[in-house]
Amino acid sequence: MHNRSCRRFALISLLIYTISAASYASSEDWPKFLRDLNNSANSAETGIDSSNVSTLRAKWVFSTGYEVSASPAVATIKGESILYLGSWDGTFHALNAVTGQKIWSFTIDIIPPCTTNSCRIGSSAAVDVANNLVFFGTMNAYLYALNATTGALVWKQQLGDPTKGAEVWSSPVFYNGMVFVGLASHTDSPCIIGLVNAYHELSGNPVWSFSTIDQNSCSSGTCVGGAVWSSLAIDATNGIVYAGTGNPGASCTPPTQNATRYPDAVLALDAANGTLLNYYLAVANDTQDNDFGTSPMLHMSGKTNQCTGHNTIAYWVSDMNKAGGIFTLGRNANGLTGTRQKLQGPSGSIASGAFREQTVTTQCSTGKQLVQYSNNIFVPNQAGDLLTLFQSYTGKVSLKATTKVSQKANYSAPAVIKDIVLFGSNDGHVYVTNTNGTKLTSFTVKGGVFGGIAISNNRIYYGSSQGYIYCMSPNGM
Repeated sequence: MHNRSCRRFALISLLIYTISAASYASSEDWPKFLRDLNNSANSAETGIDSSNVSTLRAKWVFSTGYEVSASPAVATIKGESILYLGSWDGTFHALNAVTGQKIWSFTIDIIPPCTTNSCRIGSSAAVDVANNLVFFGTMNAYLYALNATTGALVWKQQLGDPTKGAEVWSSPVFYNGMVFVGLASHTDSPCIIGLVNAYHELSGNPVWSFSTIDQNSCSSGTCVGGAVWSSLAIDATNGIVYAGTGNPGASCTPPTQNATRYPDAVLALDAANGTLLNYYLAVANDTQDNDFGTSPMLHMSGKTNQCTGHNTIAYWVSDMNKAGGIFTLGRNANGLTGTRQKLQGPSGSIASGAFREQTVTTQCSTGKQLVQYSNNIFVPNQAGDLLTLFQSYTGKVSLKATTKVSQKANYSAPAVIKDIVLFGSNDGHVYVTNTNGTKLTSFTVKGGVFGGIAISNNRIYYGSSQGYIYCMSPNGM
């Protein structure tokens, strides 16, 4: 308890430093889904904002020939900016992020033989620049680790049986020498038992595995469900993994009994050994497929007062489910605290959200400051809206704006840079709003945009359902 409390105080200093340092960043990588361990999807770059976003033009377009539904990862490897992204023919691509030229490609193990769009790579990559490794999951339930420079296989691990429905949609994340990923299925037909797994990053050896269905809470037979198809969030200061889980067996095909632990929940797991610290159940005895398909976001609110020396900092995890619930849960060094807020949106969410921290600094006496920390949170939904939420420094979350952009669903995770939010839609457009929710402009895309947006070196990257990977920059330069 004492060690976790000490680490919590360290987090205050780290977050304050990160917020201050972010304003000075001019370029950065986007090495994983939603960019960082907190899943902020927030770029600290400064080259694109509301004043020039309308000038974005295609710098290059690469055709994979097959659907792309994952989000790009962009990382600098040995001085070269490289984009990593898989397509639905089982090919994982590494492209020069500046020119769009192919550097290498890797074909996954095909079980069974691949037909059109059946060899899905729906998992976004995570790139560890320090160890020159890129990780991604696939429809054959493998987690792959490749040499990020050459594309050579370093190791692979199969999480489940693909002939019984197991797939990896979850985007992996690495932390403290391990790589973490979830296991799900495709459209719950059939369901499998969800997992959160951890592996040694360099060797691929299993470290721990947590089953999201506790059979002791199953009334009869074997219960299934609890899929983990979103990306995990990691509290790096306290060593805690946060995961959202899917629906229980009653809404699966074929249906089974419902387990009461741990479907439709947000889990807090010890990153070192996979021990369940605590969890929040959003929907009990779900029969309507109201799972968490979005990725948890870790954020903070509060204030620091140099004049009084009194700091009030609170920590939160936010996640959304397919029933339209937007949940903001208190967390600390021991996981979830039991504090919870819920807003009910007009439609459910499958696309993960994004957030941007906001600080307000005032002078409270000569040379001393009062700093307030709040958040803007952005949630695309299946009704074609972007919800803009505000969390005040007191921690309270409220709806600021509902922006209708499309008559079709928004499945694309947004990205935030300066004062704008970019996200894709099933209707074949990328939309841009300001951080207050006002629509600014849109761009036409060949196919729907199901994956998220990535930003690196003042360029915008995304893929489309017709198999194109786009790079856009101001005036296409």
